[in-house]
Amino acid sequence: MAHVAEWKKKAVKELEELIQKYPVIAISSIKGLPASQFQEIRAKLREKAVIKVVKLNLLRIAMENSGKEEVKQLEKYLDGPIAVIFTEMDAFRLFKTLKKNRSKAAAKAGQIAPFDIIVPAGDTGLPPGPALGDLKAAGINARIDGGSIKVMKDSVVAKEGDIITPEVANALNKLGVKPFEIGLDVNAVLDAGVIFTPQVLDISEEETIQNIQNAYMNALNLSVNCAYPTHTSIPHLIAKAFKDALNLGINAVILDKRVIEELLTKAQAQASVLASHIKEN
Repeated sequence: MAHVAEWKKKAVKELEELIQKYPVIAISSIKGLPASQFQEIRAKLREKAVIKVVKLNLLRIAMENSGKEEVKQLEKYLDGPIAVIFTEMDAFRLFKTLKKNRSKAAAKAGQIAPFDIIVPAGDTGLPPGPALGDLKAAGINARIDGGSIKVMKDSVVAKEGDIITPEVANALNKLGVKPFEIGLDVNAVLDAGVIFTPQVLDISEEETIQNIQNAYMNALNLSVNCAYPTHTSIPHLIAKAFKDALNLGINAVILDKRVIEELLTKAQAQASVLASHIKEN
């Protein structure tokens, strides 16, 4: 039997304990993430989560040995260099926290443009010189004006999905434009036995709250209009029934102590209208 290094045994044991301890486990990609940025994120989350950079084969062994069957759902998201996040935060709060801790990054040749990258018209602050040629090489409409280089009109240097060329990367760096964001990219989060992907987790809190409020009001209106009694709709149904009964009593001239005042008010108004007609004639 091949000898297994002691550090590997300790690493697997530690991962097993973390898997058993924490209810929420996230797999995140650290591809292209500078070490300094990673350490900064780890420091910010120190009180809320444990972040481990792991070897995939050791993590798979730890998952198998942990005794938690649901954790095996994460195996298909183990791709490339990853970090595993162990936390008690729910999946949505964790995703929001990681998203908040992303930072801007300069473009590099060979990267894929995440959106249309536009250099806006205006003064670049760059002095006349070789920089003008660099900007023009990137397709930026620029010229020397008033002692500095100015972009004469908005210039699209790369469309969404385009590969960033060396000329474009060089020009953007000279202008201080940082179109990329770097941080921990979530592959998937396991929370209460359920896998959540970034497409599900990346939501607007304000929009979600508004949608819930709209759904509540629509359900309440439906319940009241079809006279379906629930804990929430019963007070509205009683109020509606009282109003309908009051209107019926007034329109049918039913003498009842609850409507007599309304009937007298209505009669007085009708008498006033009749008196004005008699006076005119």
